[in-house]
Amino acid sequence: MMLRRKLMLILGALSLMLILVAVAALWSLQGVFRGLDHLCTQSTAMIVQSGELNQHISAIEVELYRIQTGREYYLDELIHHMQVVQSLAADVGLDPVMHEPEIEATYHQFHDRLKTFTRHVGALATAQDPQLASRHNLEALATAAAVRDDANKIVDYAHRHVRQEQIDLTGYFRWLIIGMAIGFLLVIDVSVLMLLRSAEMVLEPVDKLVAASRELAKENFQHRVEVDNDDEFAVLASAYNKLAEQLQGNEQRRVEVLQQAALTLNHELNNAMTVIELELTLLRRRRLDPEASEKCLLEIHQNLKRMAGVVESLKHVRRIVLRDYDKVTKMLDLERSVEPEVPTIAIVSQQPQSHRAERS
Repeated sequence: MMLRRKLMLILGALSLMLILVAVAALWSLQGVFRGLDHLCTQSTAMIVQSGELNQHISAIEVELYRIQTGREYYLDELIHHMQVVQSLAADVGLDPVMHEPEIEATYHQFHDRLKTFTRHVGALATAQDPQLASRHNLEALATAAAVRDDANKIVDYAHRHVRQEQIDLTGYFRWLIIGMAIGFLLVIDVSVLMLLRSAEMVLEPVDKLVAASRELAKENFQHRVEVDNDDEFAVLASAYNKLAEQLQGNEQRRVEVLQQAALTLNHELNNAMTVIELELTLLRRRRLDPEASEKCLLEIHQNLKRMAGVVESLKHVRRIVLRDYDKVTKMLDLERSVEPEVPTIAIVSQQPQSHRAERS
């Protein structure tokens, strides 16, 4: 469970980091979208309003020139243009751009001149005296030229302002893309490092267990696995070490049994060979009568048969029964080792029927 918990913590931290980076990227892009929306709506609307304001002022000038030259003119159209100019001037004044230090003085000058221009146009429309009307017409034309210049300055500033906003937004978007790329690269690097760490947590113990399995296949039972972590691999390593220890113990017991069997074989065969050598020596040193020779040959035959019996007994060993060879060393008891194990039988004492009858 420890390894699973560690992996879940690493993957959870990685997922949380990716979510935070994605949220930050979306929030930054939302700022860019807001800037684009402002650029496409408010800034563009200000340019359009400023352009329309300039057009209507020019239209008023045309009507004033008609009045001055005595040509036919339409007073209702002149009043309409004045109302549109006043409305557009009020809308342009509501834009926060007009309160910037670079254009604020120009806008206030435009607003004051527009009031004067409106007053002259209004007096021209209501004047009954031709001379008075001509004087208001000349004043209106002079003021209209100044108002148009101010309107042109406002339009130019609006264009410069929109252009600067486009440059600023483009630069911000460029740095945002660069920052997002660097951020995602860092996230990818951290993710790779975290995944490599996770892989190391899994692969390193696996490599140790695989190497230990190869050593076990080579019957190197002395090899042990050392795992520093306290997780599932530590449990596997402990199980492997216990298995290797058991196999090493079994191997040691098997070697001990082989040594004891070799000791028994050596003991039995040496005794038989000693007797045979003694009998052969007797036959060489003196000439015996046929009966004594027959006895020696019989003794040799019995010892050879004994040797063959010892070798044959090793093939039929059913259990390991030891006996003392000396005070320290044990040897295999062949006679008892080839005997089958006697099952333990539980003996239940039965009372005589007479006793049971008396009890009943």
